[in-house]
Amino acid sequence: MDTSKTPDPHARPKPHSFYAPKPNSLIISLVQRTIRRSMRRKLHVTDVEISDDDLAKLRALQGRRCLLTPSHSGGWEPHVLMCLSAMLGDYFHYVAALEVFEQSAVNRWIMPRLGCYSILRGTVDRSSFSMTRKILAAGKRWLVIFPEGEAIGQNAMLVPFQQGVFQLAFKGLDDARNDDSTASLYCVPMAIKYVYLRDMTQEMNESLARVEECLTFADNDRPADLHARLRRVCEAVLAANETARGVKPPADSTMDQRIQAIKQRTIEKLEHQFDIKPPMKQMPLDRIRTLFNTVDRIVQDDPPTSAYEQQLQTERARMARATYDELWRLLKFVAVYDGYVSEALTVERFMDILGLLEHEVLNNRRTWGPRKAIIRVGEPVDLADRWESYEADRRTTVTNVCAEIESQVRELLAEIGRERETPMT
Repeated sequence: MDTSKTPDPHARPKPHSFYAPKPNSLIISLVQRTIRRSMRRKLHVTDVEISDDDLAKLRALQGRRCLLTPSHSGGWEPHVLMCLSAMLGDYFHYVAALEVFEQSAVNRWIMPRLGCYSILRGTVDRSSFSMTRKILAAGKRWLVIFPEGEAIGQNAMLVPFQQGVFQLAFKGLDDARNDDSTASLYCVPMAIKYVYLRDMTQEMNESLARVEECLTFADNDRPADLHARLRRVCEAVLAANETARGVKPPADSTMDQRIQAIKQRTIEKLEHQFDIKPPMKQMPLDRIRTLFNTVDRIVQDDPPTSAYEQQLQTERARMARATYDELWRLLKFVAVYDGYVSEALTVERFMDILGLLEHEVLNNRRTWGPRKAIIRVGEPVDLADRWESYEADRRTTVTNVCAEIESQVRELLAEIGRERETPMT
């Protein structure tokens, strides 16, 4: 699963495609035996750590219906979970974005055989939803769903969890109870965080120098302090984006207000362009997904019959396709906010922002290491214990379970950060 590869913005998935899981025990076993070597080589992750207590907590659930709900900060978490499945002597099913399957013929062949199936995010993907319910109801293999929906590239952050994940979990349990009225289904909160294993000062200097060179900063006025250099680079990137989008913030605006203004202005401009009226209080990430899917439909639409209509459709598709780069940029920065580094000045947060900056300015998604992936497991929530409240008020119960799982994962991430992240010297 080469999820570290940067997607081609002009190679979006075809709407209504669906890749079903076709798990092959021989291929899964081969990948489980080689995944650590691949992670060391490609992702610079040299070790995966989980405590004996957390492993025991998971082993106690083996043979039961389980939905694993991990954090998804870096995009490499499926590799980490493949390692975990090997530790448990089992394999999992995974829900993965449709565009990951369509990045390459290799992905399209191997991912289903590893137990993955696709979802077209931001839509009612009935084939994917039906498969999720079927796997959860059967309970033969654990299912992994990332409730954030996107890998945001910020190791200490969570995007708000999507309630639809837990709605599907309740529906899967409902299906199971058609055959067994005492059936249970455990939602398992999990946090995955990466920590560096050596001093990263040289990599920080080199990364900042690459971005500064692209921004044509003069060497003679370079601040000595690494954090000051990072702030200067962020300010330059922010100002360039404001100019490109015609955003003129008030003089007293904070950097965070300016960042949020650019996101809001860009989303609103694209929604107006495609005549989209978002629901009240819809999250920016959901609005971006809606935009992606709208553009996909235009680009992938079947051509009309008449030559003139085909000409108009071709022109409309060309204009829509031109917005992909802007949408990918929005997606990369949907969770960025000022203060991510300064509120906890650690090597891990500093490197997160450098990774985003190199991706934005140099169009290169870089990983550094050596790093360790740390897994923490929260307290499983048995949806059977919430069944009466679910039957009485489904929406509220789903909302409460989603909030409970998200809160646990958020605290687990913060706990790892307090204990294991490396303070900047």
